[in-house]
Amino acid sequence: MKPALLAVMLVCVLSARSSSAADVKGGKDHPLLKRYDGSTMLWYEQKNYDALRLALECIVFDYGEGKMKPFKKVDAEGRKTTLYYNLPSGIGTLEGARQYENELKEKGFEILFRGTGEEIEKNKGDNLAMEVYGMTSSNTDREHPQFMAMQGVDKTKSNYLAARLARSEGDVFCSVWAFEAAWTAASLKAPEKSTVVRVDICEVKPMEQKMVLVKAEEMEGQIALNGKVALYGILFDTDKASIRPDSEPTLVEISKLLQNKPGLRVLVVGHTDTQGSFEYNRSLSQRRADSVVANLAGRGISKERLFPVGVSFASPVAANATEEGRAKNRRVELVDMGDAKAR
Repeated sequence: MKPALLAVMLVCVLSARSSSAADVKGGKDHPLLKRYDGSTMLWYEQKNYDALRLALECIVFDYGEGKMKPFKKVDAEGRKTTLYYNLPSGIGTLEGARQYENELKEKGFEILFRGTGEEIEKNKGDNLAMEVYGMTSSNTDREHPQFMAMQGVDKTKSNYLAARLARSEGDVFCSVWAFEAAWTAASLKAPEKSTVVRVDICEVKPMEQKMVLVKAEEMEGQIALNGKVALYGILFDTDKASIRPDSEPTLVEISKLLQNKPGLRVLVVGHTDTQGSFEYNRSLSQRRADSVVANLAGRGISKERLFPVGVSFASPVAANATEEGRAKNRRVELVDMGDAKAR
């Protein structure tokens, strides 16, 4: 074969490989997380404001009840980026997941949960795809290749992790799911048996601490993630310990939380700003915490699960030099006691 002809053929092969392995049009890596070297981006989507659910424990289908058992999770909201990568041939799901885990740790992320196979989901298949990623029977079609690719995944070869990066400008949550491509992954042009990695990154916008209603589900998620939840919807007049009527929506949601989680025992902690002496505010915050416990007990919640504590201004979340900061410090927190004794 003539050298010139051989050179032309080689160029054609290289071009074909480059074209077939090209990233999806418009796709770009997230600045906080590098891709696995040599991988191809199959899917890219970015929304200015969307929700990201992260599993914090195994998702189990209860055949007796005919539904998924409740599981620990957190729902983050903010700027969300979803990426699918096809890893190079020969790279398995475990290696891919570990590489991403190492990269996240290097960037300062805390690993909240990680698992392999039945550490992630048990019994019925597609638990993770449905309960975390929103796959349904109506969106597993060619019009939704990002969902179709998750259908029928071999759960024994799956690896999943959830992580959080704490930042002053707003936390970042990230989940990584590495799975072996089933035939359905052809919807994303991923070869069967190759490793696909789905990466979701949610940049949480700093929440303005106003008198907002926090739903029971969000309270549960915050407690699962941080061991506590701060509430700004329980309102008191200045120097008063009686709860204002406009606190009702928040009290209803707290009651729902405690009814849905019968094993949950909480400290009900009253916090104040620095206006007035420390001892005066300690008494005021204690009386306010007592009022909240009395209100919840009146809704049928056992007092054995509620422990009122007033801490004055001992635990600020902002500077007390401005009204905005003082407003953030005036709050009631529910703190998970776990198995600890109150006395």
